[in-house]
Amino acid sequence: MKEISKSSLKKYKSSFYDDKNNQIAQRAVISNGIYQSTRDYSAVNLDQNQWSYEIDAGDIHSQEQSGRCWLYAALVLAETKMAKNLKVANLKLSKSYLYFYDKLEMANSFYQNIIDIRDKDLHSKDVQHILRVKQYDGGYWHEAANLIEKYGVVPESAMTETQDTKNSGSLNSILNEKLSIDAQKLRDSKKPEELKEQLLTEIYKILAISYGQPPEDFTFDYLPQEDKDKKDDDKKSKDSKKDSNKKNLKTIKSTPLEFWQKYGVEISDFVSLNFMLDYKKSKWNTHYEENDVDSMYGKKYRFATIQISDSVKKSIVKQLKNNEPVWFSWDVEKQFSNKLGILDSNIWKYNELYGLNLSLDKESRGLYRDISNSLHATAIVGFREENGKITHWKVKNSWGKDRGQSGYISMNDNYLEDYVLDATIRKKYLPKAVQEIFDKQPEIITYWK
Repeated sequence: MKEISKSSLKKYKSSFYDDKNNQIAQRAVISNGIYQSTRDYSAVNLDQNQWSYEIDAGDIHSQEQSGRCWLYAALVLAETKMAKNLKVANLKLSKSYLYFYDKLEMANSFYQNIIDIRDKDLHSKDVQHILRVKQYDGGYWHEAANLIEKYGVVPESAMTETQDTKNSGSLNSILNEKLSIDAQKLRDSKKPEELKEQLLTEIYKILAISYGQPPEDFTFDYLPQEDKDKKDDDKKSKDSKKDSNKKNLKTIKSTPLEFWQKYGVEISDFVSLNFMLDYKKSKWNTHYEENDVDSMYGKKYRFATIQISDSVKKSIVKQLKNNEPVWFSWDVEKQFSNKLGILDSNIWKYNELYGLNLSLDKESRGLYRDISNSLHATAIVGFREENGKITHWKVKNSWGKDRGQSGYISMNDNYLEDYVLDATIRKKYLPKAVQEIFDKQPEIITYWK
């Protein structure tokens, strides 16, 4: 019989009660839940939140009720490098500024893709895929890099958060509804390119009302930190009797792009590494390009598939020692304690609870789609080393100071090997064999056909 029969149900029930351990486990889980019942305290005890090396990555921020983790993680790099160049203790860059342009660019990409294939049947896979994607909150490193290189950055004081940047659900719903209506207009129009400009003007208006208008230029006041040696010299000099209340206030007047170009960091050398295979990207050590709907029209996602190795970890360390955080993404639903701020492959022992193997190997996980929709991007900002081996990585999160370890996460090295999906590293830090992968023409893959 293909359906579940009464005799099968009776057999399942009998099998459960034949093992007394099942009833012990049942009582524990009913009272405490799966995770509280399966937490491995030896994994927790290994996490001491002490670091051999760490970057001063500034304050912890919160993305609130929005899917901007990819943008927050990318700006950890920008804020860290710019703070050092400006000699300030902490720098907050505006997330809403780039968020505004991300939404505008996605609308433009959507409109142009609709125009490009407007002669295709409405029911075709190509058209339906574009209509399905529209716009969204999520993203990857390359999308943040494209925005920064085109629009620059501004301090948070130049464009602050609004209710809709912090809670994106309402505006996303409105934008998706408008894009659906506009797609129909573009397909029916005899002058779609002219119409597109009108529609983008309307999108700009919606964004400006909800997010505020992005500045074309701004003024930024800041207090640079004094060099320690200079401070010591000043104490010994006659000038040390000067008014101690006087501040070394500096003012910058700049455009967003000039601000980035002068105080930012060259990001064109960063490359994306993917640590998972699947039914499309099925080969290791291969350069790929996704032929998908672009968040910025014409900017394709390129990456190399490689396996995590000691040499890749050394590349991460080199980047950290150059005061550059490492952007990476991972699956929130895999071996993560949000409360404790711990990523560890062994923290939840639910395999032992159920007496079953519930963990696929990493190569099979992509093929069998054992990856949730809850992907999250964060930044590695430090590490702990014992006897020449890295045991844990310090991770800056974007969920506020009240989550995890005062906003940070401690990631066991086993999690990096087992569950991290991708990372962005400077090409020059990577082993030569990995660098050479990016010199080859990428293989084009399309997921939606």
